[in-house]
Amino acid sequence: MSLSIDVDKVTGVLLPDGWHDVADNSFDVDAYEFVHHGETIHRGGEGGVTSEGFRFKDGGGQRFYGPLTTLQAIRIG
Repeated sequence: MSLSIDVDKVTGVLLPDGWHDVADNSFDVDAYEFVHHGETIHRGGEGGVTSEGFRFKDGGGQRFYGPLTTLQAIRIG
């Protein structure tokens, strides 16, 4: 058995600062990296930092990105 989460059904996420609504089925999970002027300056997994991250957009168009370890709960709706 697994705790399967369908990313297409995520309607909200709980981050340390509270609940955030997820708009337009925008929640996604993938490896991440930071770039500057088109050049990668840090990849997830380097320096002991998790490589798995999330991203989503809220109803106001604000975009959120972060490591999966910061998610405290996910709301499915």
